[in-house]
Amino acid sequence: MELIKTLSSAQIRKIQAGTEDLLENTGFFVGHKALLAKCKAAGAIVDDVRSHVRIPRKLLNELLASVPSTYTIGWPDGSRHEIGGGRQKILAIVTDPWIADYATRKPRRPSLADVRAHTILAQRLEDVAIISRMDFPVTDAPGPASSLRALEEHLLHHRKHMLVIVTSLESWRQWLEIGAILAPGKSLAESRLFSAAVAVVSPLSLVDFNAEILLSAAERHFPIVPTICPMAGSTAPYSMASTLLIGNTESIMVAALSQIVSPGTPFQYASGLSVTDMRSMHDLYYTMDKVLWKTAAVQLAKAYSMPVTAECGGAMSCRTDPQTGAEGMLFMLAAANSGADILAGLGSCYNANGMSAEMMILQTAWLEAARYLGKGIDTHAGRLGLDSIRRAGPGGNFVDDAMTVKLLRAGEFFANDLFDVSGEFGDGPSMLERAHRKVGELTAGFQSPVPAAIQNDLRAWFDRECAKAK
Repeated sequence: MELIKTLSSAQIRKIQAGTEDLLENTGFFVGHKALLAKCKAAGAIVDDVRSHVRIPRKLLNELLASVPSTYTIGWPDGSRHEIGGGRQKILAIVTDPWIADYATRKPRRPSLADVRAHTILAQRLEDVAIISRMDFPVTDAPGPASSLRALEEHLLHHRKHMLVIVTSLESWRQWLEIGAILAPGKSLAESRLFSAAVAVVSPLSLVDFNAEILLSAAERHFPIVPTICPMAGSTAPYSMASTLLIGNTESIMVAALSQIVSPGTPFQYASGLSVTDMRSMHDLYYTMDKVLWKTAAVQLAKAYSMPVTAECGGAMSCRTDPQTGAEGMLFMLAAANSGADILAGLGSCYNANGMSAEMMILQTAWLEAARYLGKGIDTHAGRLGLDSIRRAGPGGNFVDDAMTVKLLRAGEFFANDLFDVSGEFGDGPSMLERAHRKVGELTAGFQSPVPAAIQNDLRAWFDRECAKAK
């Protein structure tokens, strides 16, 4: 497969040189005394008064050399999955601030039923290796324990690796306790159940809370996944290249810090760039610019020999219409054929603030189409068909030709049940209707893979934590 590329080798070197210059001469903010002390001990230039760190180029290169080019994640059942080894994995989300409702075709707030259905789909979709859940309340579990009840519903219905995204140190503490329940008798480092999201405040700032998460996660050898979201025009300069440069610098900054804390800590390059609407000052996350930024970010990560994630789909609107289809397919094509190791955010739409069960299924169909297109055309002797054409000759046909029989069910031509290829005018179900039907098929009669004893322990733990929250 020929990978989609946005940058030339010279452009990659230019961005890398800019990153080295920024980290060595401009530096970045670290609002955490213990991490500042570790930076100083490692040889970085630290201004304790300003909480400011600069990393000389030689030290930076030494730190980046210790980032593993591949790493292994675990599932609660004990199985292992390699990240960066050539086989693309998917990270699915299970909730967002808004749900694109199938019945009303309008956005609404998430419920426990949404969390349950999306988790079941993530569990049942074969390519999904990692699942993440936004720390967000649900409508049918009111009060301060709402987000906890949503997390409980999520954990009761899947047995896959978890990208832990927290909004408080209390939530981080809870996740560490949950890990002991999910993999009894093992340390969290040994189980490899969790990766940890570490957010950077653009431009170039790691505040106390996120620094504490980085420290705690790296000390446990969790894979570190940075949340890098500079916005052109507000938290990044207003150009494609400059926003890409800041995104690269922030990702490499977190990579270096992870190695200062614990050399060899798994790290996954990530970059979620966006543009500010200079009329409204709203963040526009899924614009066409994202197609170029995705492939460029993957190229940069590969230049550093780091595993890398790319957002797999997405759309600006909450509608399922031609705009959403065009945006989603272009984003998927770019991500799937960029060489990214992980395609992240299955199900996302609505400017990265919404999702739906149907969107999860639609995006799996778009992914299948993107991968098919990435294969190109096989012109080897067995596919070129010279012998078949010679045998049929002028005016012949190939209905019962040996090649037709051989390749009939071999995936030579694209086929996916969600795509209507009948050519009929409005008589068959739409792609959205087919996706809704598929959701029903996958969620009906689902039996949780979580062992009964662990389910009981989870319920008891959540009852105790929810009682504290009241």
